[in-house]
Amino acid sequence: MFLSGGAAEAADQIKLFGMSNQFWIIILVLVLFLAAILTSSYNEDKTKGL
Repeated sequence: MFLSGGAAEAADQIKLFGMSNQFWIIILVLVLFLAAILTSSYNEDKTKGL
């Protein structure tokens, strides 16, 4: 969008392990979301029972 024609084409050419940039962004978001879920209850319960 903000890149010139040549830079936009170069950005589209970059691929990691044969996967597109959009794929890796989605995977990164899912990993961060999963990490947030798995660490959300750590040290949360300080009541020592009700």
